[in-house]
Amino acid sequence: MRIVRLDSTTSTNEYLLSLASQEEICVVADYQSSGKGMGTNTWESEPGKNLLFSLMIHPVWLPIAEQYLMSMAEALALYDTLKKIVADKTLLTIKWPNDIYYKNSKLSGTRIDINLQGGMMKDMIIGTGINVNQKNFVSDAPNPISLLQITDCEHDREALLSELLRNFDMYHYMLKHGDKQTIMALYHDKLYRKDGFYSYADKDGSFEARLSGVAASGIMTLERRDGTLSHYEFKEVRFVL
Repeated sequence: MRIVRLDSTTSTNEYLLSLASQEEICVVADYQSSGKGMGTNTWESEPGKNLLFSLMIHPVWLPIAEQYLMSMAEALALYDTLKKIVADKTLLTIKWPNDIYYKNSKLSGTRIDINLQGGMMKDMIIGTGINVNQKNFVSDAPNPISLLQITDCEHDREALLSELLRNFDMYHYMLKHGDKQTIMALYHDKLYRKDGFYSYADKDGSFEARLSGVAASGIMTLERRDGTLSHYEFKEVRFVL
């Protein structure tokens, strides 16, 4: 995978979208002026402190209905990279759809943009931000945390990127060669709030439920205390922290 390094850009996802390349490319930036998370979320990052990158891949072999499996692969690659840094890896989890959490704080977030052609997957751009060496956060984001805050020391962003790309390549290979069930099992094993009942909120109000599972389509199923199953796409339900 070719790596392009930028001092600054609006967002690494937008940069890759403008290239319309047939290569597999990783774009890394020291600063994003308009970093974006999933949906309308924004991403705060102090220049030169964090790891901000996007991957352009072309998974034409992946059915559109199963596109979320690649999000699972990216989340697992992030988890495997970061678990080697935190002292207690049991405090590290994957929060649906693809955030990495340390306890109840957000360490990493990912946005995925997809181009379709003829009813098939053409391009997938996976943009990730990892809070690495930022000490203070000033935006209205509710719960950011960095590796520096967790470990009380700075970390090599290039080494993190190299490890992450190796891990992603492994999970990408597994997925391309049909090992979907392993990807899903590993993802579910590391999910935030995977055991027990917790508070959530949807358009109808707050409720308690336990996580029943996440499908290859990305839909999350919650089981309420009365046994009712509720199915949600991204932004249709909120974790009450």
